[in-house]
Amino acid sequence: MILKNCPVRVPLRLTEVPIASRNQLRFQELGLRVGTQATIAQHAGYGGLILNVAGSRIAIDHNSAKLIQAEVIS
Repeated sequence: MILKNCPVRVPLRLTEVPIASRNQLRFQELGLRVGTQATIAQHAGYGGLILNVAGSRIAIDHNSAKLIQAEVIS
């Protein structure tokens, strides 16, 4: 499911991160890559998200939140 539609405060695993090549390195530096475990802390204004990744909070814009795929970890 797309990251934008994932539930809040539920453990997730990123399964697809199809970001433009000009932004790809920055996303990897932030820890946003396939296999990363994350939790949505809150839905931010204008469709963005705040993610908890490895103890850090990362803001994701709405366009990226519509592209990134994740699955719920049970």
